[in-house]
Amino acid sequence: MESSKVVHVHFKVPYEGMTDLYFGSLKAIYAQVPEDIIGIKYKSLTNAIRGKDCYENKSCKIRIGELQRMSNIRRKSI
Repeated sequence: MESSKVVHVHFKVPYEGMTDLYFGSLKAIYAQVPEDIIGIKYKSLTNAIRGKDCYENKSCKIRIGELQRMSNIRRKSI
């Protein structure tokens, strides 16, 4: 099994009709969602979440986890 990081953002008030979004990094959040909707600047978020897997404010809850998937290794037949 392989894994990669996934960032789950849960909005307490829907943003453009969505309450849950998933990203590959914290930086990717800010490419799609305005800073004022997130309620914290990128640099402050990286400091606040350092060593933790969850951050919450009045606007949203951000959790970091791992996405598990099957490895894509194909065996060569001889």
